[in-house]
Amino acid sequence: MDKKELFKKYWFIGVVAIALLVFVGIYAADAYKNRDIVVNNKQIDGKYVAYELDGQQVYADDLYESLYEAGGLSQVIVAYERAVFDAGYETTDDMKTYATNSAASILSYYSQDYVLESLNAMGYTGGIDDLTQYYIDAQKQELLIKDYVTANADTYLKESLGTNGRLIYHILVKTDTEAVYDEDENLIGYEAKPTDEQKEKLTQIQDALQDENMTFEYVAYTYSDDSSSSYGGYIGLINEENASMYDQFFAQAALALDDGEVSEPIVSQFGYHIIKNVGSSYDALLEDYYFLSELENNYPTMLIKAVMEKGEELGFEIKDEALKEQLAAQMEEN
Repeated sequence: MDKKELFKKYWFIGVVAIALLVFVGIYAADAYKNRDIVVNNKQIDGKYVAYELDGQQVYADDLYESLYEAGGLSQVIVAYERAVFDAGYETTDDMKTYATNSAASILSYYSQDYVLESLNAMGYTGGIDDLTQYYIDAQKQELLIKDYVTANADTYLKESLGTNGRLIYHILVKTDTEAVYDEDENLIGYEAKPTDEQKEKLTQIQDALQDENMTFEYVAYTYSDDSSSSYGGYIGLINEENASMYDQFFAQAALALDDGEVSEPIVSQFGYHIIKNVGSSYDALLEDYYFLSELENNYPTMLIKAVMEKGEELGFEIKDEALKEQLAAQMEEN
């Protein structure tokens, strides 16, 4: 994946429905860096221990007060999210490798000052090394969202998939076209009127798609004339319920594709399209980053609901009434 796209994939992975904050999780202060932090939920003398730091107990009451003074209730909620991620999901070697490689790619594309500014804005104050931690946290958030959506598939997936639904990506070579009618003046299609340059571009795209080292998404990003190129050609779910929103010949071709199938060039009113059906199953939807991002945008309270449900599963308890009230308000559907 192109470095710019790699940055997009996790940098803005989802919006937390808390005071318009971007998802983070607080990573403590500089003094905590590279020290042993263990999240737990035990009690000592009737007081809950939020975590252990170098063997010393940090009590939930004290943590709450310090976070509240620093940033209000929203900062406390962000810290709660981070605790849920840490306690709920193991940091695997694959996560570490992905995070390390992603951080290196970002730093080769963006200036260190820009990355630091972005990290600080999201609550990561431990320096440039926190970029790797950010990518680990982002992967855990994605796992949490997948688990939550899977458990609530009828709410989040069934309606989205619709009837005969397919998750569609495409590549467009924009050309002049001419409408074609039958003898009864019914529109039966379009004829493309490409220039020599546009013909050559279509050939380059077809050749690139035959290259095993090229993904469909990368080819779309590189060549497509559609605005969806920024997202690897992502269109979203096309089904019988929403097909009328698209060019009829594009939609017909998309709905005729089997899972994983890529079409030959088809002509719509906009020019040539090459269309890919990523899949029509729940599993295919859950493995697609752009679909999950779109789902989070459509359901802005989904993340905080997932966090709270996971916290309850882990045995976390919130005793502060003001915090409970704010969480309840944030979980109300917009």
